[in-house]
Amino acid sequence: MTERTEMRPHHGVRVLDLSDRLSGAFASRLFADFGAQVLLAEPVQGHALRHEGPHHSGVSPVHAYANWNKSSIAYERLDDLGGLIVEADVIVVCQLKLAALLSAQIKASAVLLVLTAHGSSGELAAYPGNNLSTSARTGWAYINRLRDEPPLQMPRHQSGYIGGIAGYTAAAAALIRRYQTDKGERVDVSEVEAFAHTVHPWAIMSIYADQADAHGPAGWRPRGALSPLWPAKGGAMHLAIGDFHNWTEAMLFLGLPEIANDPSLISDYGRHGRDLGGVVRALGEVLPSLDRWKVFHELARLRCVVGLVQNMRDLAGDAQFAAREFLVQTEVAKNVVQAPGAIAKVMPGNWRLIAGAPSEIGGSKGFAESKGGATPKVPKAVAFNSKGPLAGCRVLSFGQAWSGTFATEALALLGADVVQIGGIQRPDVWRRVRTEVPAGVRDPSKKQHPLNTSALYNSVNMNKRELTLNMKDPRGLELFWQLVPGFDIVLDNFRATVMPGWGVTLKKLNALRPGVIWASISGYGSEGPYSHFPANGATTEPMSGFSSLHGYAGDEGMNSAGLYPDPASGYVLAAAIVSALHHRDRTGLPQRVDLSMMEAVAVLCGDALVEFGLSGQQPGPQGNYHPNHAPHSYYRCRSNEWIAIAVETPEQWLGLVTVVGGDLRASKWLSPSVRKCAEAELDALLSAYCANEGVHELERRLCDAGVIAARVVPLRELYANTDNPLHRNGFIQPVEHSEAGISYLPSSPWHFSLSSDLRLRAAPRVGEHSQEILAKELGITFDQYQELVAAGITGTLDEHELSKTKALNNV
Repeated sequence: MTERTEMRPHHGVRVLDLSDRLSGAFASRLFADFGAQVLLAEPVQGHALRHEGPHHSGVSPVHAYANWNKSSIAYERLDDLGGLIVEADVIVVCQLKLAALLSAQIKASAVLLVLTAHGSSGELAAYPGNNLSTSARTGWAYINRLRDEPPLQMPRHQSGYIGGIAGYTAAAAALIRRYQTDKGERVDVSEVEAFAHTVHPWAIMSIYADQADAHGPAGWRPRGALSPLWPAKGGAMHLAIGDFHNWTEAMLFLGLPEIANDPSLISDYGRHGRDLGGVVRALGEVLPSLDRWKVFHELARLRCVVGLVQNMRDLAGDAQFAAREFLVQTEVAKNVVQAPGAIAKVMPGNWRLIAGAPSEIGGSKGFAESKGGATPKVPKAVAFNSKGPLAGCRVLSFGQAWSGTFATEALALLGADVVQIGGIQRPDVWRRVRTEVPAGVRDPSKKQHPLNTSALYNSVNMNKRELTLNMKDPRGLELFWQLVPGFDIVLDNFRATVMPGWGVTLKKLNALRPGVIWASISGYGSEGPYSHFPANGATTEPMSGFSSLHGYAGDEGMNSAGLYPDPASGYVLAAAIVSALHHRDRTGLPQRVDLSMMEAVAVLCGDALVEFGLSGQQPGPQGNYHPNHAPHSYYRCRSNEWIAIAVETPEQWLGLVTVVGGDLRASKWLSPSVRKCAEAELDALLSAYCANEGVHELERRLCDAGVIAARVVPLRELYANTDNPLHRNGFIQPVEHSEAGISYLPSSPWHFSLSSDLRLRAAPRVGEHSQEILAKELGITFDQYQELVAAGITGTLDEHELSKTKALNNV
């Protein structure tokens, strides 16, 4: 290999990890994975993750997973790190007081990443939080619950992993600006704000429809209900029957001839919006006698969206993971265990696992000498741009539905210029959810179209422009090739065969735009035995192992209530692209980013695979409980409201006792181990107390006392009612769409000291910017543009209607 291909994206970058949360540890680990030198600065009692249960062989799987590729250095006082603080290019902290102290000590060109539960400003900033409370504040706990059961948090540290991915992405983007300007900056990332982006479209859909929350009481599934997971021989599986292709062949294979030949079901359009209860019941009768792997392979061959629930043992032997060499080995307590590898295949970005997490506290004396320095040879910015650290970076995107479109929205929220390529003949599937304008946004005074008033599309495509191109027409394909030289990144969200079918290769793209980044996101990646299988969030969730970990304690597992793999993998893709930008800037080489949603979600469950390797026991759902801490659950208050309450420190316990009093004052409860062993008794005491309390007042008193507490917010309410902290701190903003009116939507989860927060711009209408883009990028005149519209190559919906009318009048 040449020196350029061996170079790693963050070669020479020095990162000082002063975190005490998973989000901070994971963000710094991603820097290390891509070549940075990371020092884990640990207090004498060790990093917080060392104490995170469950422990096996004396080691925390979370520590083993989130702190690998780092060296440990011990300290008692911040002054002990004085020289290292000045040397660091990136410093990661999770405490606002510590961030304030460091601001006066770091060098002017350093990036200070501050990752906290609730951000650095607003009424929640001073309050503690964790995965339980973040699930409550963002709506996840509300929509995940089963009927007549408590709210349910997202499993195994998901808010911490998402916060870490968002933190890495923002800090790595800030480094790009630092290389251009020699200016460092502070980057603040809120876990709650980052996590809110993984669930909000379902609230916007209910608001647009002017209906009660589709994920509220009427929509909560009872325990044991069939769909989205069906029992089959060998385990549970998911069938997205609304999106099946080759319906007749699929149903005949399953032994259901009457359903196979029902003409009203053969087209997927006939199935959308229809009660499929009879189909669900029929599948429930036949699947238990059918081998689930045979069903998976045959239905996937027929282009049916299908998946099955894989646990950690299944993942360890998964054929797709093996073909893509996704799993890696790491040493933990003298045991060699498997773990998820690269967040995405970034070639030649050189993701590497070099060393396991430090087993001992300390041992390192500081940063090692590094050849080559930290600054890549990139052009200095002509003028400082405060729009965001990726201002000047340009993205040409074929993103669809949620995963790809959210990845490019994240890049847009970092300042990138994103041009979305859409279609008149076949618009984005998230535009086609409804065939009429939703009642909640219907306005007789406006000209409205269902494709422009889709809640789902409009909620994840902000701050972009859209150009329509008919890529099946040679003239549309030629326009795409003419556009390529003006863009840094080309992104697609297709099956692995689509872009090559258009003649797209990295070599050809690079010939037109040297140093181009071609990024793809798909269910299983561009190679391997599953690469041609259709997939979506509901199937990659069980395939990735996530569903085997999600559910109430003792359950066998369940899907989340909101297609979590789509936004999660969108975050991961944005992180991989920013890493690829660093490698391109250092080497000038083109980059290929190949992201598998199945792999991306498995990355966010990596500690469970490490735990399985250490213990040999299958990790399963833990509900709302925590391996170490008690209390840690949701408790019912008056008016059937619920509140999250968790205690992780002695100070938080004393705060809880101050508010609740009563039997909690007994000395036995001072012991964390007693509280955990007697958790059922403790939960009963808290349940009795909370039942007589109003949730809003109780939340305020507990938070003021330093306890982790949060009302379980109904998802629809979070975006329909402006009287809540995420509205008041400016995170949820009003956005006016010319056809759909005003909606309240989540803005950037990151905040840069050198940039004003971006104001949200509404998602584009179909082809809204087509003429503007083609004129500016390619010099196409108005008359030439009209010819393209008449030929069905580009245009807006209105222009195509007008073109059809003119054609008819000329007959």
